[in-house]
Amino acid sequence: MSVLGRDAIKSLMAEEKIEDRLIITPLLEDTQISQSSVDIRLGHNFIVTKKGAVPSIDPTLHSNPAEYQAMHRVNLREKFYLHPKELVLAGTLEYFRLPTTVNGYVTSRSSWGRSGLVIATATIIHPGFNGVITLELLNLGDVPMVLYPGLDVAQLVLHQCIGADEYDGRFSNATTTMGSNFTANKIITEFWTKQD
Repeated sequence: MSVLGRDAIKSLMAEEKIEDRLIITPLLEDTQISQSSVDIRLGHNFIVTKKGAVPSIDPTLHSNPAEYQAMHRVNLREKFYLHPKELVLAGTLEYFRLPTTVNGYVTSRSSWGRSGLVIATATIIHPGFNGVITLELLNLGDVPMVLYPGLDVAQLVLHQCIGADEYDGRFSNATTTMGSNFTANKIITEFWTKQD
């Protein structure tokens, strides 16, 4: 399907019917909408892995993310240090609502990617998604990277989607950063991992 350009994005954000409207809030600057994407910003909540809490992450043993993950809130103008080869989860500052006629994917902004920051997110944003998007931030560089809430680190590319239902998965209506959850596919996980 077609990538939506600036005019199409703005038109969707101005739709009269709420169910047909693209909602991105707060949109702090009109320049966040570029030729074919929307720049998205870091929120305040980061999830880090508690190193040493578990020897490994096994989906058959660790169905509770609190066992190996911790939430950290970073206030406005405070620094968050992303160390080399470290992966953290971070929610977006923006809350999104996509109509069922639109899906998207999240990717790194090139200026950050060239500095070693990779937005290794589960990139698909389903039609009808409501909520904060959780980004997977990875520092591929050799020195710590300083991040601040509000920085535009990623971009959302939107596509036209035909014949989709509204997303109602486990990350629907998220208002903060969401950690991993292995319990959602418990039966499938047990089939592939059951040990005799």
